Amino acid sequence: MFARMESASDDDLISSITPDVMKCLGRCGFLEKLDGLLSPEENSTPSPSCDGTYKLSKSILNGAGFDLAELTDVLAVLQSKGGCCDCEILYNVAETSRLKAKYWRSRASGEAAHTPHTPHPRPN
Repeated sequence: MFARMESASDDDLISSITPDVMKCLGRCGFLEKLDGLLSPEENSTPSPSCDGTYKLSKSILNGAGFDLAELTDVLAVLQSKGGCCDCEILYNVAETSRLKAKYWRSRASGEAAHTPHTPHPRPN
């Protein structure tokens, strides 16, 4: 397989593949599918909550045909953009999402905003 690279090399690799990974995720509708699971359009549909992992993301990506090595690269790219779990992908990586919009509508109306779990801060 591949030899493990140094951390700086990992960062360079992730930076270099990010545009192509994001294009592939867009092509398979990954962000929309994840948003559909965590914030369904129909309120009658119970939605799973984020458990702080990539369980839902991995399921979507596996269904889209990504293999284990590709999955590792995709998750590294998402982490580099602040997506450290399923819900944080929608809060930090997606430009727009129903989950993020619902959160901010709640905050704007003075309600206690509900998040699936406490999001991690974005990496600097």
